[in-house]
Amino acid sequence: MSHPTPKELEGFVLGRLSSAEMRDVARHLLVGCPQCQEVTTGLWEPEDIFEDPQTLSLAEEGSHDGYDEVLDRVFERILTTEARLTDQRSLGRKLYEELMQCPAERRQLLLGNSQRFRSRALCERLIEECYEAFFEDPRRLVEVARLAVQVADRLDTGDCGGEEVLASLRVRAWAHLGNALRINSDLMGSEQAFTKAESLLNGNRIPPVERARVLSFMGSGHMAHRRFAEALQTFDRAATIYKKLGQWSLLGRTLLQKSLVCSEVGDDEGEMRYLRRALDLIDPQADPRVFLAARHNLIYTLYERGRVREAFALLYHTRPLYLKAGDRINLLKLRWLEGTVAFGLQRIDQAEAAFREVREAFMELGLGYDAALSSLDLASVYILQGRSADVSRVAEETLAIFQAHNSHREAIAALLVFSSAARINRAGIDLAREVSSFLKRARNNPDLRFSAPS
Repeated sequence: MSHPTPKELEGFVLGRLSSAEMRDVARHLLVGCPQCQEVTTGLWEPEDIFEDPQTLSLAEEGSHDGYDEVLDRVFERILTTEARLTDQRSLGRKLYEELMQCPAERRQLLLGNSQRFRSRALCERLIEECYEAFFEDPRRLVEVARLAVQVADRLDTGDCGGEEVLASLRVRAWAHLGNALRINSDLMGSEQAFTKAESLLNGNRIPPVERARVLSFMGSGHMAHRRFAEALQTFDRAATIYKKLGQWSLLGRTLLQKSLVCSEVGDDEGEMRYLRRALDLIDPQADPRVFLAARHNLIYTLYERGRVREAFALLYHTRPLYLKAGDRINLLKLRWLEGTVAFGLQRIDQAEAAFREVREAFMELGLGYDAALSSLDLASVYILQGRSADVSRVAEETLAIFQAHNSHREAIAALLVFSSAARINRAGIDLAREVSSFLKRARNNPDLRFSAPS
């Protein structure tokens, strides 16, 4: 989230911004951002403006001297608070860098015993890092989120300057942990973390925008457990808050999440409707990664609907956004989607190169599920080329990768069927698609059973 600068706040108070800028600053101040609450605390208190009759009379007579004195005090306070927050952010970065240079076991000792690391600034920095780690290394995301929770749980109101700030930090940390565990397929751990976040959310005053963001995380948790009705209700609660605050880009993000629910329940019309509406609302400048995620999902949805050439055209125009994002996960998503669309256009050599690169990268990252899915895509290429030995090799490697990183028995059973068929040169393209489709559906549904096609 970007915060108004002291100069923008000054222009807001004096009415010197454009109408659009005035609206944006006003919305930001109404959101309840803890940092901006600190900056703006007491700026508009009556005693500042009408602290004595002379100030009022001067204003009424058209003289600006008294009003200028008030503004001088207001902006002096803004600059002082902004400087303090800048110092806090600098301290947070310093503590974070020092902490992460230590071995993992040493970090736990420092956070548990060192008073210096009992720091709101460090907690804020760890929460910020959760967002970055999401796009770079999902396994590291869990580690960072656990550290954020550990720091947040050691803080008290004195460390944070108030009960509301402390509660906000704790609920955000626990929500990030729940989301991190969900992304890494630890659904039981994710559920426990979200339960803790929900108890903190219900028992404390949390700024509205933070409440909505936590609700969005929780909705994703419900979706991972295939509680789709609960997911939609939770996303609707978040959407209601964003509408009241006029946070249209964040509302778009929530509609993007609702489109995923529609995809899971087979509501094709609802999925496309929410995707297009999300793209209308998400600000590509303020939220480029979320805008890119919506575009990515729309491209894949067009491909799945058999509209491959439309998918290719949109991918061509979207490619610069992936490159601009530049993080590893988005670049992998781009390469995987390039391979998928190339496969649909019968550009088999291009598809093979893309799937091979993606598969190797997922194996390097230890993301066994995605490695398995991309392996099945690569096997499909080999099947079309009649390379039975390569199909069998990839099938065996995929099974071994999956068994090393996952304990989903039915998913392993599906890969066993594919591997066995490949060994006797009976693994056709339909079987590869059937197993891939099952793995996608079973990822967050451990109760799903695989039935081998006859």
